[in-house]
Amino acid sequence: MRIFLIISLVATLVLIGCDSISKNLLKADPFVGETEPPKVIFSNPTTGEQNLPTSQSFSVGFSRVMNINSCQLAFTISPSTPGFFTNTAGLVLTFTPSAALNAGTYTFNLTKSCEDPNGMDIQNPFSASVAIGTSTGSLGSNPTISGMYVYAGTSSACNTSNAALTDFLNGNVQNACMGNPSQNQILINFSRPMNPQTTNSAITISPNVPGSYTWTSNTILTITPDSAFALNQRYTVIVGAQATDQNNIALKQAVQSSFYVGSGNANPGVTSMTVLSGSQAGCQAGIGTATNFLTSTVNNACVGNPTNNTITFNFTTPMDQQSTQNAISLSPSIPGSFSWSNGNQTLTLASDSTLNFGTRYDVGVSTSAQSSGLIPMQQAVVGSFVAGALNPAPIVQAVGLASQIGAPGCSQTYPGTGSSTGGDWNLGFCWWDSSLPVLSPSSYKFRGGDDGTTTAASCADKTTDDFRLIFNNYMDQGTTVNAVSLSRVSGTSTVIRLSTWSWSDCQVSYPFGCRVLDLKFAEIEASCGGSGAFGSSGDYNLTNAGLDFTNAYAPIAVDPNGPIYTISVSNSASDVNGRNLNSPFSFSTVSQ
Repeated sequence: MRIFLIISLVATLVLIGCDSISKNLLKADPFVGETEPPKVIFSNPTTGEQNLPTSQSFSVGFSRVMNINSCQLAFTISPSTPGFFTNTAGLVLTFTPSAALNAGTYTFNLTKSCEDPNGMDIQNPFSASVAIGTSTGSLGSNPTISGMYVYAGTSSACNTSNAALTDFLNGNVQNACMGNPSQNQILINFSRPMNPQTTNSAITISPNVPGSYTWTSNTILTITPDSAFALNQRYTVIVGAQATDQNNIALKQAVQSSFYVGSGNANPGVTSMTVLSGSQAGCQAGIGTATNFLTSTVNNACVGNPTNNTITFNFTTPMDQQSTQNAISLSPSIPGSFSWSNGNQTLTLASDSTLNFGTRYDVGVSTSAQSSGLIPMQQAVVGSFVAGALNPAPIVQAVGLASQIGAPGCSQTYPGTGSSTGGDWNLGFCWWDSSLPVLSPSSYKFRGGDDGTTTAASCADKTTDDFRLIFNNYMDQGTTVNAVSLSRVSGTSTVIRLSTWSWSDCQVSYPFGCRVLDLKFAEIEASCGGSGAFGSSGDYNLTNAGLDFTNAYAPIAVDPNGPIYTISVSNSASDVNGRNLNSPFSFSTVSQ
């Protein structure tokens, strides 16, 4: 039988007397006068001993004199056994059964309520198991923890209840589920049935995790937190040594381990932001397609109307309505109303009016948006789309004459091609396009069609003075024609009117509009106009520069630098989507 040296001392000194035992134990006690808690320093028998006699008594020795009454109350033996207590100088408590013991395992314990005369509890609870009679095999072992488990896996697995229970006591867990909808439990597996009260109170989790403790069996404890774990947080689980089994045998020592929450499954995010898109005619007919502008380039979003112009936000988890709506940013602003669906995972903004054609809208959700569990978004989400079409504000893309019909000539469809060196009314190009610099007026020449004969041939339209304007956008015909003017800016001034006009390169469906405008002008001073008024039958030509219209249209020498005419388009001209000309346009040419 293994007995501590101090037990031998006690057994020997019993023959000498209680005073001698007390004095010798006090001399052997290194803790007397110290402020640290008293300790159990030995037991007789020691845990694990077997084949003990049925008359066995049970003793516990302390590091200093104890309040024996409190220690008697703190002492238990299992199975329950009648008996009586004695003590040796307040340093040794002995329990002696009043009848012979039965063969089997006996466990004797002391709780922390065993205290010294100053009311200081023993440092740790004590427990020992021994065998009376035959061996019990596992006698004397402490309960252990075989595993600590948490659900771990991808965000998708955590959200679809497909995450795996993973042992973080015996392995490294870096992708634990945050939880919600269900998988954020912690399971602790013990080697034998445990005492729920002492075990529950022995568990701490850092950072603190409030939740419920449920024993799904007498060896498995399930901890269900009240809320999701925090993303990118490491949690440490500690089971203290005061946890005991159903025989009140404590863990040999505290057990701790940790796991890292890395799945991000309960962290709110945006899966898509959609807007209706399609052709303008299709949008007008209400057949736009919902397109995710987070993953797709949307340059043809429907301009919309108050019944079908919507932006939809789809979230990964149910959201807190107010914080999420406050987190939405729109630039330019889109006044409208919010509505929620799909269990607060889908937010729809219906605008109060149409969007501005050709405008890029920036849409964002900031990190102030929170899930219904009040978990904030970890990262802001931004996207953008263009309403209508990705085109610039309208401009005059090319200018020339209807007579310029070579290859490619001054095209009757967008775009027109200009000449870098200028040219006259016979040029096989337009005079100019928006990719070229503008030259001096003398570089561009037209010929007035009124030759001064006042004949039907003279008054009939000549295309050498019919101006052609090509626009980059489909233009509103009314505002554009009204914005055009022609004036003579050098030499003797004249009175000019727009006789007629025609459009080409037009859309045949909504929103219609045309891009090429041919213009026929007449001067009141031309022969077909008479001496003081435009002809009653109309005149479609300007005066030929080789005629002196102040002197009965006598022939004159032509000045290569004039007269100069300027055609202008004010920025009141607008395209079919209501966008005004980017800036006023003017172009000067000479008549020859």
